[in-house]
Amino acid sequence: MVRDDGRETKPTVSSARRTLRLLFTLLLALAASYWAGREFGLGNDELLGYLLASVGLIVASAVVGALLFGVTRLFRR
Repeated sequence: MVRDDGRETKPTVSSARRTLRLLFTLLLALAASYWAGREFGLGNDELLGYLLASVGLIVASAVVGALLFGVTRLFRR
């Protein structure tokens, strides 16, 4: 891999390997959350509701972050 200034850099971990590691970590977190919810006596409907609510919060924060990034890039010009 060559940088803009002409220097060569070592290739980083491949994106496929990084993606698999991220997917495995997310599945492990989901399984741990499910197990912890079961330990607290939650049913499937409650667990699904909490999962959807947390995913919704993450998506909402990503949208707000993207909007703020766009606004700051717009006013920086």
